[in-house]
Amino acid sequence: MFDWTFISHYAPFFVSGAEMTLFISVFGIILAIVVGLVCAGIEIARIPVLWQVVRVYIELSRNTPLLVQLYFLYFGLPKLGLVWSAELCAIVGLGFLGGSYMAEAMRGGLETIPEVQRESAYVLGLSPWQTLSRVVVPQAISTSIPGVVANVIFLIKESSVV
Repeated sequence: MFDWTFISHYAPFFVSGAEMTLFISVFGIILAIVVGLVCAGIEIARIPVLWQVVRVYIELSRNTPLLVQLYFLYFGLPKLGLVWSAELCAIVGLGFLGGSYMAEAMRGGLETIPEVQRESAYVLGLSPWQTLSRVVVPQAISTSIPGVVANVIFLIKESSVV
């Protein structure tokens, strides 16, 4: 006979764990999307020093395991005088790892837009900001959605490491 009292006793712990996982995942994914968008923009614009910093960040983040990054955030930063809560370390860790993957997915989407699209927008009299917001980004979003969604799923699965 199955003991349901065991389940009723420990169910609140599972519910609170699921809530914490959802909280960390959602905010980690939001941070990853923001970081990825900024890094993709820097890579596309080829800003001299920042472009190299972003490339180093992407290579470092993608080539180290999440567990190592989390250990550094939780145990290494206090040695430098910066103490964060466990939840904040988890969110920043997921955002740091996911940002590099998101940057590559978004950069790929932005690079698929032909240069003739930008040139045509400039000929029509659109400013660089209008060209970016009305011509380039809408097309790039449709191209990069599969990669971004795959990275969101990857980050949800990686939250188990936290």
